[in-house]
Amino acid sequence: MDEKKNAMTKEDIAEQLSKDGRMQKGEAFKAVEIVFNTIAKGLIDEDFGAVKIAGFGQFVLVDRPARQGVNPSDRTQKIEIPASKAVKFKPSKTLKDLVNPEK
Repeated sequence: MDEKKNAMTKEDIAEQLSKDGRMQKGEAFKAVEIVFNTIAKGLIDEDFGAVKIAGFGQFVLVDRPARQGVNPSDRTQKIEIPASKAVKFKPSKTLKDLVNPEK
């Protein structure tokens, strides 16, 4: 049986940054917040629409067209799902190689 793994949080990232970067936890958390906010702003900025981080990957904003779906509580009922935007992540080759080391 698989053990359920915990996800790393912003606080965990900030704590690691404070250790590795030799900064106060508060400063590290603020730096993490700034980075994530900048990534989010880069996705919605009309001049960009994507954020590329060398050696890590690329966040891309994609349009989802409107489509017809099925109501999960009543499988016979069709529902209209409106068009929306979604964020996709494309890992870099470096990241892929890190998580899938050759044997």
